[in-house]
Amino acid sequence: MHDFWGFFHNSYNASPGAKRKHSLLHRFDVWFITAMLIFATLLVAVTMVIFLRLREFSYRSVQDSLRFYDNRLYVELSQDILYLIDSCSSDPDIIRLRTTVDKNQEVGCIARIQQRLLSQITTHSVIRGFFLYYNDKDIFLPVYSTATTGTGSGYPFPSFIRELLRAHMDGTVVDDDLIINWFFVKEQDCLIRVFRVGGIYGGAWIDLNNLPGFEEFSGNDSIWLITDNSGQVLYAENALAQEGYDKDYREELFLPVEESLKEPVSVSIPGLGKRIVISFKQTFSDYCFTVLLPQEEFLRSFRSLYILLALLIIWAIAFLIYYNRMGLKIIEIPVKSLMTATDHIREGKLDRAITPPNDYEETLQITDAFNKLLSEIGNLRISVYEEQLQAREFELKSLKNQIAPHFLINCLNTVFMSSQDQSKQDITNHIITTLSSHLRYTLSERDIVPLSEELEYLENYILLTQYRFPGTLEFEKDIDPDMMDAEVFPMILLTLTENSIKTGLIMGEPFLIRVRISKTIENDQTFVCLEHTDSGTGLSDEKLDIYNNILEHPDVTEKGTGIGLYNTAMRLKLIMGSDAVLKFTNAEGMGLCVTICFPYKEFKENEENQNESSDHR
Repeated sequence: MHDFWGFFHNSYNASPGAKRKHSLLHRFDVWFITAMLIFATLLVAVTMVIFLRLREFSYRSVQDSLRFYDNRLYVELSQDILYLIDSCSSDPDIIRLRTTVDKNQEVGCIARIQQRLLSQITTHSVIRGFFLYYNDKDIFLPVYSTATTGTGSGYPFPSFIRELLRAHMDGTVVDDDLIINWFFVKEQDCLIRVFRVGGIYGGAWIDLNNLPGFEEFSGNDSIWLITDNSGQVLYAENALAQEGYDKDYREELFLPVEESLKEPVSVSIPGLGKRIVISFKQTFSDYCFTVLLPQEEFLRSFRSLYILLALLIIWAIAFLIYYNRMGLKIIEIPVKSLMTATDHIREGKLDRAITPPNDYEETLQITDAFNKLLSEIGNLRISVYEEQLQAREFELKSLKNQIAPHFLINCLNTVFMSSQDQSKQDITNHIITTLSSHLRYTLSERDIVPLSEELEYLENYILLTQYRFPGTLEFEKDIDPDMMDAEVFPMILLTLTENSIKTGLIMGEPFLIRVRISKTIENDQTFVCLEHTDSGTGLSDEKLDIYNNILEHPDVTEKGTGIGLYNTAMRLKLIMGSDAVLKFTNAEGMGLCVTICFPYKEFKENEENQNESSDHR
């Protein structure tokens, strides 16, 4: 029963367009917080974009420097190697040295070869020296400068190159793996390039400890390294040890070289702290130049941005706080005063004016207008109330005038049919007497009658209809006697019965009308429930949905079929109030079932009702 009554209560009391009330101050706070979040999000987004752009710019600047240096090495090394290859193909002494068997001639050739090749090697040359190797005669001819300053000055005889070539000799041919590109020799901290022209092997080597032009990368606490693609450090001279790295870097230190070829990568290295790794693929070899920059130095260009953003954030927070406080002064104080005034209006205390909370012009205008509004409300309240009473009374009378002709027409038709047969004179007289009583009842000015009186006239109407359609209409009732003295408005059941007969009764076919009146208690309140059921065909789901919200569909009266039901729903709302409910369903095994529930109120006979009741009798 709780679910049943909840359906009615929600249907009639919950307005379809009802919206949840929101506080203006709450909405102001929500918008303020939302604005701050949006601003903070945009600020963070802009900061991140600028940071990433500057980070990318710094990274590209270092890579451009490495690219420039790599290009410089590539050009010089290519020129030197091409010079040596061309010499092996065209220099007569280099060619003669391979074929001559005269020792004196060999010595002369070696002297002239060394002199010409040595002219290509200066103190500023990238390469440290050239070499020629005649494997068939096992002659190794190095040409190198010993005047280079630095850790490699006075470079020893490069016999390690001859041993390297011999180690990779397969018969009279050096392994092809050795003749591909520059490669690193760990024991000597150098890069070697080997080529073959005919039966002569030639090449050059670079002393990494005296690599010219790299001092521009070794300053500002940056560390220059040569690494392979896997990230293993091949060469670091003593830079790592000087910065505090005390382990064997060739065995312990691995860097994210592949990632640092695309973007700067931050790593933490024991003894070195936070470092930014930036790598560049060498053009002349399979190795990489890798630079380790202190993270603080790398981010130094961002300090001005950080300061600017910090000042901007502080300014924004201060502005938003000030804006919020001003908003509260402008909105909160007047709104609270108006809310107090609305509470007084809700309680009916219209004689209390609003005192302005401050002397702002806007506040004074609002409070003055509201005080005038209170005065106008007080003056109009009585006249509006009286007009509402008159309108309500006029509407009820209008509804009655719409209902009465239906009964009159049907009953007169029955009288006419009965009067045609003189043998039914007694029946005709009884019909006329009953019709007379009905007309007085339906045209009564009373708004309220006892339920027992409504049932009495309902049974009379059933009897009149049975005279008109003999052997067709049947009537059943199940009445709770405790509800017989309940207040109802006239024709609450008569209208439903007339509507059922008009739409469902067919001459010669049995038609049943069943009325059940019961008592229901909900939340300690007693309700009268009227159930009116017929044996017709019922309504479709679409029409049931319309009729269950009939007051929202006044168009149901346009075709004339829903006037009585619409009027009943309207009178129920006007007379019984919002607690009264109306529901349409299809009863199982029957037709349409109309259920009306409203609060029980005992009918009290007053003088006006007594006079009208006696007149109607």
